[in-house]
Amino acid sequence: MSIKTLFARYPVLEKTVPHVELGNWPTPLERLPGISAEPLLLIKREDLSHPLYGGNKVRKLELILADVLRKGFPEVITSGGLGSHHILAVAALGREVGLRTTGLFFSQPVNEHVKKNLLLEVEFGAEMHYVRNYLGVALNYLRYYLGRRFNPRRKTYLLMPGGSNALSSLGYIGAVVELEQQLREQGLPDPEALFVAAGTGGTAAGLLAGIALTGMETKLHAVRVVPPILLGRRKIVSLARSSLKLLARRGADIGEAVRRLESRLYLEEGYLGEGYGYATAEADAAINRFQESGIRLEGCYTGKAAAACLDYCAQKEGTAGSVLFVHTASTTHQECEQAELEPKLPPEFRWCFSGSPCDKQ
Repeated sequence: MSIKTLFARYPVLEKTVPHVELGNWPTPLERLPGISAEPLLLIKREDLSHPLYGGNKVRKLELILADVLRKGFPEVITSGGLGSHHILAVAALGREVGLRTTGLFFSQPVNEHVKKNLLLEVEFGAEMHYVRNYLGVALNYLRYYLGRRFNPRRKTYLLMPGGSNALSSLGYIGAVVELEQQLREQGLPDPEALFVAAGTGGTAAGLLAGIALTGMETKLHAVRVVPPILLGRRKIVSLARSSLKLLARRGADIGEAVRRLESRLYLEEGYLGEGYGYATAEADAAINRFQESGIRLEGCYTGKAAAACLDYCAQKEGTAGSVLFVHTASTTHQECEQAELEPKLPPEFRWCFSGSPCDKQ
């Protein structure tokens, strides 16, 4: 499993950190010289982490779902945008371990990718509610949590958007330990820079904590894909610090890792565009460039992170060393039959397929 490499380094964690086995590990570390040879572009294929639904959520959910099961909850309630990969992953992987999922969806621009994700949520059996905006998320978290609190069959585990917390970030500390081993096996030095999309910040925080813990000579470039009010440098560093302190409480020796966090992070803030979920010309160009090498990205997260990565490689063109791109979106999920699944959508989502703009945003 994904955290197995972390357990090998700190054996005490196997007894103190509950986990469930979900993914295919290790995910491949590949070279993309056709995109950039100097510096050499590497890609960590988190998109292949699970045969049903891959991406970065799998490492997180191996820890989160273990916590849900340990506490005896039959259901998870969580939230995200209309095209949320997070809700989709919770529904797909939660079902695998016998859990139900309730998803609260807020507005974002609708495109074909969003539509496919909504249909997959129907396929995976999620209970779906359109709540319009962030205020609607908060009110409905309260509504469904309180309404089901005393019903043993519907008692619900509250999971924040993205599932980003100290516990889930341990999955990406483990990913860095895994990465370090792969680099050594391939005779590669530490990458100069590591690029990853950052929404709620949990994946970035885990990577940052892992880099600090292992002492890798790599700088994390977290590419912000949400408005500044939702994610800043302080949040990523704070979450990374919390995850390291959680490791320490569970028995691991973290040494001076906390002190290294600030110096290892760079927050890329110029790639958001109009807002969360909005396409950008730079992301579209990056998607096309990666597609030429057989790598499929999407426009909300990975396309924007790839745009930042390509700009960095262009600035460093002709230099030695390597740059790493972490591919966090799933490319293993099945295609949907729209005609079969669209009629099963709750009525409040039908506007997404009508071709008319939403008047509820």
